[in-house]
Amino acid sequence: MPSAFEKVVKSVIQEVGGSRGDLIPVDCLRNSTRFKPYSLLSRRLSSSWFWKPRYICVNLSIKDILEPSAPEPEPECIGHFQVSDVIDGNIQGSVAAFLPIGEGKISGEAAVSDSASASMSMCILHVNPKTWDIMERERHLQQPENTILQQLRRRGDDVFVITEVLQTKEEVQITQSHSQEGSGQFTLPGASCFKGEGKGHRSRKKMVTIPAGSVLAFRVAKLLIGSTWGIHHILDEKERTFEPSSDHRRGVDQEHHSFNLLAALHSIGEKLKFMSDGIPEEEEFREDFQGLYAEVKTGSLQLGNLEMELRQQLLVDIGRILQDQPSLEALEASLGQGLCSGEQVEPLDGPAGCILECLVLDSGELVLELTAPIFYLLGALNVLSETQRQLLAKALETTVLSKQLELVEHILEQSTPWQEQSSVSLPSGLLCDSWDEEAPTWVLLEECGLRVQVEPPQVHWEPTSQGPTCALYASLALLSSLGQKPH
Repeated sequence: MPSAFEKVVKSVIQEVGGSRGDLIPVDCLRNSTRFKPYSLLSRRLSSSWFWKPRYICVNLSIKDILEPSAPEPEPECIGHFQVSDVIDGNIQGSVAAFLPIGEGKISGEAAVSDSASASMSMCILHVNPKTWDIMERERHLQQPENTILQQLRRRGDDVFVITEVLQTKEEVQITQSHSQEGSGQFTLPGASCFKGEGKGHRSRKKMVTIPAGSVLAFRVAKLLIGSTWGIHHILDEKERTFEPSSDHRRGVDQEHHSFNLLAALHSIGEKLKFMSDGIPEEEEFREDFQGLYAEVKTGSLQLGNLEMELRQQLLVDIGRILQDQPSLEALEASLGQGLCSGEQVEPLDGPAGCILECLVLDSGELVLELTAPIFYLLGALNVLSETQRQLLAKALETTVLSKQLELVEHILEQSTPWQEQSSVSLPSGLLCDSWDEEAPTWVLLEECGLRVQVEPPQVHWEPTSQGPTCALYASLALLSSLGQKPH
């Protein structure tokens, strides 16, 4: 079953999020105590035109980077909500087939039931804009600059501050259950009468407790840092957190902006003579499936061109890192900084370190031909939910990746234009053996924000699903490239 926490968070946001669309869900239960008012988050430049990276907690609060050091003013409670979500469903069916006279009878029955319940009391904690005005006047940036802030500046990441949270007031218990029952019997008369009967039952139950004071969703403002500091409540993707403070700093910033992962991948492809589709230049960029296909194909072909032994090793280590989000984020950050600066990268521990060892020279410098497509893959994986990454880790051990890739590709092609709602029929040939709410492919799509139905097999496309679905497509394509056998 998909994550009970993620499912209830999405349901709550639909009820209280309003039409503004800027309420950001907390992606997993362990992060529900980390995202608090005044907490600082980072978000790096996206490795793709088709999705935005997730916000990452940097374990700093606004007071940690300001002087004089003092506790932040208490946020205001501006709303109370009580939400109950109860689902109870049961489907039953039976079938009987009478064979020609004297040849017997076959019959069967089946039942499926689902139930889920959650009732929670919540409040919205909000930092008043006047509070920010006072803090900007009375507090200034620490000197020397906080070391974590220095690292974010060097990487060129943007920094955000949480201005509002949706928080539980009481402990919440979420319960989900799913059960299936089936029975069948047959009779085959003759010289020796054969009879048979069988029954089966399978049930799963999941219970999750969300502590009081847990944050389910949040809103952010962008932090602006130059000679002074401030925040911008209206998010502008072109506006950057760090302002150049010297000629040297300006040169580093320009170098960061001039590094274009997609252009680098395209250049590699031309050198190795295996690119046939090409990639659109930025001024010719197409925000549709053809543009996404060209972008993804570039990285996929590069990975498929690696030696089989290296691809297998990378696939094993990526399977491990898919279940270790902190390592996944640390590796992406390290590769991003190394690609942008051209400098040596520091060793990492665990599965992230194993992957890094495959990508560096003895000098510690990154091999661009190997690193660029892996960095692109990590960027896509980091957009996915924890549930999706766990499902992909399991899928690496099977042969379903290619089938899932075909299905997601079909959905993206048929849902154009992505800015409009639509319904996409799913050919039976692209579906796996099972097609219900328990099926891994179903969950992968549902976690992108798509509404999926059983009969007829169909997906209801939502414009807000574009980023996660494109990232899922890229992840499946590049993982498939690593797993493909030599021709």
